[in-house]
Amino acid sequence: MNIGSRLDQAMKAARIKSQSELSRLSGVPQATISRILKDAGAKGPETETIKKLARACKVSFMWLNEGEDPDIPPAETAFRLPLDERIAHALQIMQQMPEYKLDQVVKIIDTLAEPLPFEKKR
Repeated sequence: MNIGSRLDQAMKAARIKSQSELSRLSGVPQATISRILKDAGAKGPETETIKKLARACKVSFMWLNEGEDPDIPPAETAFRLPLDERIAHALQIMQQMPEYKLDQVVKIIDTLAEPLPFEKKR
């Protein structure tokens, strides 16, 4: 996966809907973001640019720049458990939802996660 693919993935995860929005959040020109996403240009983006984009997308610089997560040793990344199919399906649907609907789903999940009155310990 190249830096353009990682940036696209980070934008989706952070629910940043457009290059212009990322530009406003990061201070990086939209044309630069477009170039990175298209993986165009003779050389990769400047370190400072990657830092700004990582901060705006709330991902680590190391992951965005190199595809490595400093908090997870490389040997462990291959052994992550797959998500339950139902959860993976729900996540796919939720990623496409408008913000107000996603907020409603989160409230429902929070409510369902609360113990029932007879389950609470006194």
